[in-house]
Amino acid sequence: MAAIGEDLRGNRGMTTERCFGLAEALVEVLATSDDMILRMMQEDVQAYQVANAIHVAILSVKIGQGLNYDSAALQRLAMAGLLHDLGMWLLPQEIVEKPGSLSADEWSGIHAHPEQGRRMVAEMGESFDWLATAIAQEHERWDGSGYPCRLRGGAITEVAQIIGLADVLDAMMSPRPYHARVAPHQALRSLLVQHKQAFQPRLIKTLVDQLSLYPIGTLVRLNDGHVGTVSKVNPRYPLRPILLVQRNREGQTNRESETVDLCHETSMHIVEVLPATRAA
Repeated sequence: MAAIGEDLRGNRGMTTERCFGLAEALVEVLATSDDMILRMMQEDVQAYQVANAIHVAILSVKIGQGLNYDSAALQRLAMAGLLHDLGMWLLPQEIVEKPGSLSADEWSGIHAHPEQGRRMVAEMGESFDWLATAIAQEHERWDGSGYPCRLRGGAITEVAQIIGLADVLDAMMSPRPYHARVAPHQALRSLLVQHKQAFQPRLIKTLVDQLSLYPIGTLVRLNDGHVGTVSKVNPRYPLRPILLVQRNREGQTNRESETVDLCHETSMHIVEVLPATRAA
């Protein structure tokens, strides 16, 4: 992906075969293993644009798997994920990586990148019209709050909706000059609570189901200080699993683990995911 970006910055065009090869490889790996997802969520990102392209492709494919997309459709999702921010590669790096506020002209360049990406893909021929549309619409939102055309609902293609959702999640989980990295469970929680109007509910649910907020065995701390392990996931309320509480609020180990169903204990909620080796 880095080589593709350098080709674009150097006005050397884009090799579709290279993108197809990456997309096909991602789909093949994700069909048999989720290790790539785990590494993605734990790695320290340096070259953000390269990592973001790959991460969005991975997350998009996971959503597609949850929607029972066939192999060809998954490869299209991977391709769209890899190229979702195509127009951003043409912007100066000092704008893309700027830690402070952007000027009006800089914002204008940012807001123009979906259309620039669309034009580049349109030059590849009519068989890529679906991809050009997805890139143009990637920053549109289900509730009409996106850009550049403030499209809403079904006016946005599903491919665009999926890569847009994946992009927002990855942006939260990646350290940037203007914000710290957010832990995966916190990023998913933010999607469910703060961004739920911006994306189709079915897609958010699929993403959460595919990644799982709190997988079985996750060690968590509650708002009252108790520490417990997730023993069962609640599909209807992913933020409120069933726990086996092992330590009380004073940090003392319980003689017997107590089962706590957060769906019933409404005054309690998870505030922190703890490393597996840490229980205090």
